Amino acid sequence: MRSVLVLLLSIGPVLAAADDEHVNLSLLSAHTALVPGKTSWLALRLQHEPHWHTYWINPGDSGLPTKLAWQLPPGYSAGDIAWPAPQRIDVGELQNFGYEGDVLLPIPLDVPTDARPETTAHIVAQVKYLVCREECIPGKADLTIDLPVASAAGAASKQVEAARAQLPQPAKWKGEASAHGEKVEVALHGADLPTISDAYVMDRKIVNYAPPQISRNGDAVTLGFAKSDYFTIAPPQIDLVVRAGARAWSVRVPFSSSP
Repeated sequence: MRSVLVLLLSIGPVLAAADDEHVNLSLLSAHTALVPGKTSWLALRLQHEPHWHTYWINPGDSGLPTKLAWQLPPGYSAGDIAWPAPQRIDVGELQNFGYEGDVLLPIPLDVPTDARPETTAHIVAQVKYLVCREECIPGKADLTIDLPVASAAGAASKQVEAARAQLPQPAKWKGEASAHGEKVEVALHGADLPTISDAYVMDRKIVNYAPPQISRNGDAVTLGFAKSDYFTIAPPQIDLVVRAGARAWSVRVPFSSSP
């Protein structure tokens, strides 16, 4: 892998980038400055070569999710990736969940209250990823950003704002999950339920990764998944991302029965 480290300090938000043969990685800042005591946002941008992809938190039948390790100044804390809704990627008979094209993975960054204005925060992110077409290539890159600390956040990145706006929104629907023979069913209830086109379970070893059977009866929707071969004990709950066209929601439902 050919790695290049770039630091751009300009009027717009700061960016650090690395490049390899099949995916370009960039670390974007939501604003040009960090504010003491506030949560800022970074975003890992993945620009894939056509027909190549990386993976969601649950990669499906094969693959590994993208992971980040941080080196931050004292008192700073980076949260988990806020995962966009994935797309289905079929590779032969395998059903995978991931991303193609141009995608941003937002990450919250908590700035300590004692961060001093007119200083600079040196931030290093080590990215480990698996990029695949039919063959898969593991890669890693170190991205470095130096962000000033100031009393105001400064200019905003429209790219990062748009990526955060498109994240799955927490849903207020009620629901429950249950196991029946070789199936796991998730029932959702709510007057505002959209016409669900697909659903993804965030945890592995619960269901297999074929598209669910979706049925609707008034204000209730049932999602029927084939049970995973690795399903042994019902979890306390199931975390889902459901998609209706271009929009997506996240929902957690309790598991009401065990096999």
